[in-house]
Amino acid sequence: MKNIIAISILFCLLSGNAIAALTDADIDKIRLIVSETIKIEIAPLKADIATMKTDAAIRDTEITNIKENINNGFNNVQKQFDNIQKQFDRQNNIIIACIGIPFAILAIAATLWGILTQRQIKKENNIQQRIETLTQEIETIKQQRIINH
Repeated sequence: MKNIIAISILFCLLSGNAIAALTDADIDKIRLIVSETIKIEIAPLKADIATMKTDAAIRDTEITNIKENINNGFNNVQKQFDNIQKQFDRQNNIIIACIGIPFAILAIAATLWGILTQRQIKKENNIQQRIETLTQEIETIKQQRIINH
């Protein structure tokens, strides 16, 4: 029982300080401490946020520049490709002309040669027929002379 009383007295002594209420001065001191602590802790954070915003703006500008460079490079490549395509088209036309013109000349020459050969053959056939006709007439005339002599 003595222990219980001693513990009760001890708790009463300790609770005396806990019952005390905060005064307005204490609350003002707490507010001042809290606001100073917040200012001290927030000031570097604000500086870091400002630095991050500046860095983000710089990165956005760099990304925009990179995109423009890529677009300009793509446009240059497209122009170069178009120029190469035009050169290939010109070369193809030249090759077609270089091959086509001689073939056209050969085709025309072969056609003309065929026509001339055909005419020559007809002429030779006509001459051959005349020769045979004349040969036959000469033979008949010879036979008539022989008979008449």
